[in-house]
Amino acid sequence: MFDLSKVDLGNDEAEQDKRLREYFLKTSNYKNALAGKKTIVIGRKGSGKSAIFRLMQDELETLGSLVIPITPDQYSWSLLRDYKEIGISLAQAHTNAWKMTLLSSVLCKLHESNLLLKKSELFKYSQYMRDAYTINSENWFLNLVNKAKNILSGVKIKGIIIELRDVNAIPIPLKVIEEIRSLLLKEWPLEKKVHIIIDRLDDSWDGSEESKNLIIGLLKAANEINAAFTDKLIVTVFLRSDIYDSLFFNDQDKLRQNEETLNWSVDELKDVVCERVRVSLGLGDSESNQEIWKKVFSDKNYRSKASAEKYIIDRTFKRPRDIISFVRFAIEIAVRSNHTVIEPDDTRLAEQEKYSQSKYTDLIIEYQHQVPYVKDILTIFSGSLHKISQSEMISKLNDFTKHKNIYVNSNELIRQLFIWGVIGIKRQGGARVKQRGGVHFYYYYDDPSINPLSYNEYYIHPSLRYYLNISEKREKNLSINPN
Repeated sequence: MFDLSKVDLGNDEAEQDKRLREYFLKTSNYKNALAGKKTIVIGRKGSGKSAIFRLMQDELETLGSLVIPITPDQYSWSLLRDYKEIGISLAQAHTNAWKMTLLSSVLCKLHESNLLLKKSELFKYSQYMRDAYTINSENWFLNLVNKAKNILSGVKIKGIIIELRDVNAIPIPLKVIEEIRSLLLKEWPLEKKVHIIIDRLDDSWDGSEESKNLIIGLLKAANEINAAFTDKLIVTVFLRSDIYDSLFFNDQDKLRQNEETLNWSVDELKDVVCERVRVSLGLGDSESNQEIWKKVFSDKNYRSKASAEKYIIDRTFKRPRDIISFVRFAIEIAVRSNHTVIEPDDTRLAEQEKYSQSKYTDLIIEYQHQVPYVKDILTIFSGSLHKISQSEMISKLNDFTKHKNIYVNSNELIRQLFIWGVIGIKRQGGARVKQRGGVHFYYYYDDPSINPLSYNEYYIHPSLRYYLNISEKREKNLSINPN
């Protein structure tokens, strides 16, 4: 047995986890992003995007590449969003602004690394931009965006002759971008690779059309840059899945081959926990992850004969953050109760005291910017049964929208609740989720292709049931446990 009091599962936030490199799982998702095979990394909040972002930066630099990590704040986001050009769509204007900004960041990085010829036109331009790209400056990206916009908007820059070699000419955005792109390709340092990695785009996301156009512009700009520079320059965008799914634009189908969606199997989620136990206890390779799991959890079954594995994972949204926090809470209870392993009662107490409320809170935090009524809509399920018919659901939602004066169709709200993972459906068989038995419960993270409106019954996610006081009473003839 292990001393559970010495187990440290690290921090839920990848940016604050000091030992992330030691127990990070290099899944196929990570390897595809690292190699540049996939350049749009999609996943829900807590699915591991920021962990991949952080580890990619470290490993790429170790491999000799130049890395430009970008996490736009609300100020640089606003500057980019407000950029407009006469005669073209907002999405195309944003594409131009992003291309100019990203290519400018490459120039600054090459200048910083002494990889530009001092007599070149690129060197002159980078001199103007370089004060915006200071290693320890928190505002470098904001400054860079502002200066890139000045170039596109026709602001004259002393000592720099770009765009038709006429210092008095008003720069035309596309011509300026094309010239910088051509000069970069012509003067690119031999054998040097540059990676731009962009994360935390959801921090300033509000679901507005302006926000959508800005993200669309970024995706198009990244795709065009990747195509132009092949393996020399790779732009990788990390984006929350619900944001990506809300975007619709021309040629979107051409980006499908670049997508890498973060999905986690049951075994991988268990490995996330076991690797952290291994590192914190200094176990080395002496024990397998399966052996570690068995020494952390009691072999006693939960209600309806569920194992610890099933009970815990059923109450996650199949994300690393969920299972880490749930197991951490359970360990705290086990230590408090002087248990040598996590018993079923410890897990249930962890769910009741902390975990269920934390998942409720996480949903509100995740969606409140674009859906201000998310907290209110969750409240309508308080005190209900875990299974709700479609007709009852529509009735609840109609009452809700009428009371709150919200002009949203109930069918659209059902889709939203499904995408958030609040409700799932039950169906027979299917190969998308590997489980034992013939009847399975599916949520959006199991199969995004499901249309919830095609089903007559919905099931509230198990993680929310305790905090929302949702009853799990079963009909006498029901033989399947919806958990």
